[in-house]
Amino acid sequence: MNGALSALAPHSSKRISEYAQRHPGTIDLTVGLPSFGPPRSFGERLAVLSGSPGESARPEDRYAHSRGAIELRAAIAQVYRSEQGIDLDPDTQLLVTNGAAGALWIAVLTVTEPGDEVLLADPAYMIYPPMIELLGRRVVRVPTSAADGFALHVPDLRKHLTERSRVVLVNSPGNPTGRVTGGGELADLCTFASEHGLYVIHDEVLDRFAYGIEHRSVAALDHHGHGIAVNSLSKRFGVSGWRIGWMVGSPAVIAEAAKAHTFFMLAVSHAVQLAAAAALRDPEADGELSVHAAEIQRHGERFLADVAQLPGLGGTAFPDGGFYAFVDVGEFARLRGIHVEDSIGSAVAEYLLHECGVAVVPGSAFGRAGERFVRMSFAGGPGQLDRALERLAE
Repeated sequence: MNGALSALAPHSSKRISEYAQRHPGTIDLTVGLPSFGPPRSFGERLAVLSGSPGESARPEDRYAHSRGAIELRAAIAQVYRSEQGIDLDPDTQLLVTNGAAGALWIAVLTVTEPGDEVLLADPAYMIYPPMIELLGRRVVRVPTSAADGFALHVPDLRKHLTERSRVVLVNSPGNPTGRVTGGGELADLCTFASEHGLYVIHDEVLDRFAYGIEHRSVAALDHHGHGIAVNSLSKRFGVSGWRIGWMVGSPAVIAEAAKAHTFFMLAVSHAVQLAAAAALRDPEADGELSVHAAEIQRHGERFLADVAQLPGLGGTAFPDGGFYAFVDVGEFARLRGIHVEDSIGSAVAEYLLHECGVAVVPGSAFGRAGERFVRMSFAGGPGQLDRALERLAE
C-alpha cells in the first residue's frame, strides 16, 4: 500500500457532505454546486453526439487528441480573447484535462521535481496540500490574515523562499476566503516569481464570479513564460460532473504537460469536449452566465446580510468573489457555550450539523489560519438558503 496515501485522512468536507446525503433532512451548504445547469447548446450537441452511431464508429467515438479536441481548444482560446484580450495558440498553449483538478496535478508535476516546494496561502483550498504531498513535493504554507481579507503578500512569500522553492499556487476568486487577487497584485506576484525562477499556478475556476473587482488571468499578465492558468467549466456552466478543465501555459510547459497527460489518461471524453465547445461558442450561453452570476450574488448578499444579524455572527461580510462565505464563528461558539476540543470551526460545524441540521465545512480543513471559521456555500437556490437561515435563527 502507498504509505503517503494511507497517512492522509479523508477531508472533512467530504465526510460532512456524505453525512448530509445519508440524512435527507440536512441542508447542505458544504459544496459549491450552482443551482443552474448547463446551457441548452451543451445539451443539444451532446444529445446529437450520443445518438445511435450505426455500424461505423464516428470520429467522436474515438480518442480525442491528447491535448484536447481542436474544436474545444479553439473555443477556449476565443474565451481568453474576448474576456482577457489575449491571443492564445490553441495548438501550443492549451491542454484540455479531466477538470481543473486534473490540470492542477499535471501542472505541479510538470514544473517541479520530487522534494521541491510549493508555496500557497493559509487558508487554501483543501485538495492542494494532499495533491502536492502525494506527488512527493513539499507544501509551504504562507499565513494570511482576515484583517486584510486574506491577501497573499510578496514580502511574506519572500520570507518563506528556499533553494527548493519552485511554485506559488494562487486561487482567485479564492476558496474558501472569497478573496479576489486584483490585477496589480497578480502582476506583482508574476514579477516576484520571474525574479526567483518560480512558476505561478493560478486556479481561476471561479473567474466569472467576481463582484466589483475585475478578474485577471495570469495568462494575460505573465510576460516571462512562468504563468500557468487552470480553469474549468464546472462552475461556469454548472457541469461539475462532466469533468472538463484545461491549463494555459507557455509552449514549453504545455508540451511537457501533454506528455504527462497522455501517460496518465490518454485523453478526455471526446463527445463531452465537443458539447463544451458548442456551449463556449454560444453567445446566449455567455449571457445566461452573466444572469446566473448576478442571481448568485443577489441571493448571497441577502443570505449573508441575514446571517450577520444572528448573535455572534455580526462580522459576516459578503466576499469579493466566488460563492463561499468564510464566517468567523469564535463569538458564536462563546455565546452558545459550545465545547471546543480541537478548533472552534470544527466544534461549530459539528454543532450546526447535529443540532441545526445545517452542514458547513470547518475552516481548519483549509489550514491553521482558518480554525476560527466555517465555510458556507451560497451557490444553491434561494429556497435552500432561506431554510438554512430559518434553522440558524432557531
